[in-house]
Amino acid sequence: MPSNTCKTRLWFALVPMLLPLLFPMIGSDTRNEDGGDHQAVIEVSDSEASSQGAPTSSGGGQDRWTRHEICEGMQFTSQEVFEVAIPDCSAGSPAITAPVTCPANETPLAPWWVNRFVGGAYRGWELASGYQCGADLLLAQVEQAWATMPIAPNTYDVQPAGGYAIAELGVNLVVDTNPRTMNATLMGTPVIIRAVATQYTWTNTDGTTWTSTHAGRPYDQGGTPFTFPRRPEHRTTFTLTTTWRGEFSTNGGVTWRDAPGTASTMSTSTTVHVYNPHTHRVDCDLDGNCVNGTQGAGNQKTLFDPDGDGIDNYLIPDAKIDAYLTARDNNVAWTDTARKSTD
Repeated sequence: MPSNTCKTRLWFALVPMLLPLLFPMIGSDTRNEDGGDHQAVIEVSDSEASSQGAPTSSGGGQDRWTRHEICEGMQFTSQEVFEVAIPDCSAGSPAITAPVTCPANETPLAPWWVNRFVGGAYRGWELASGYQCGADLLLAQVEQAWATMPIAPNTYDVQPAGGYAIAELGVNLVVDTNPRTMNATLMGTPVIIRAVATQYTWTNTDGTTWTSTHAGRPYDQGGTPFTFPRRPEHRTTFTLTTTWRGEFSTNGGVTWRDAPGTASTMSTSTTVHVYNPHTHRVDCDLDGNCVNGTQGAGNQKTLFDPDGDGIDNYLIPDAKIDAYLTARDNNVAWTDTARKSTD
């Protein structure tokens, strides 16, 4: 996977076009009625400032925010607070050179200042951030949105679908591969964020765990089953954990760039009843017709009813299967009528 630096470079060229939309009027130059040039102090609320990349996590809800240059004459040996207004830079106290290097054709954004509302009054303007690059801010917003994006776990098909399997034939597990998407507006820009599955980790209660980057294929497309070791008839549970990588697009999905980090989901578990049939000689067919010409009594042993008690074992509910198999092994008749639905 490309590094964060490489990922960012892919879209730096878009930033100059986006900046006027992302940061309208914040810290822009205007001309007063007296004809003098002054920096406009456009104040915004906590929520609006946050949407433009301000560090508002410690805000009190009524704080005021603005972007403003740092002037050489400002003293920051201690926290300097301007009670009325942030002074404009001038020839005698010019703006400092921004200590950050932004992509080509992108001018660094002036720092954020905040006037906090404390005890029923505003306590004055204080510096809240350093100089910033718009590209970095948008990527940070994407990273936060991706980290909190709700991702619907994968669904998957089990072949055969009846809830049973023959140990040596196994089951074929096929995961859906549809990306999950979320639309968001970050710093005034419409963004599509999507989760793409990259890894599938299966576990079952037989003690087996395996990981694959492939979602699996149906049998008719060359799917390969997971087979079971030869052991007594039993019920096993499969659980799927999926790892997702994030991508985002700022042009409606025409191109995609990586979002930092990964996510994981756990899908709903499914149970499979595993038969381990063996051959043996019989005197009667499944209809009870015996080789000596008589009619056999009782139920006949079948693949799904290997003990011939008239119950297809895979239909016993999961919560009762262990008790059923124990009763059968002890030659105790099973009278509970609860069965799994075959719908």
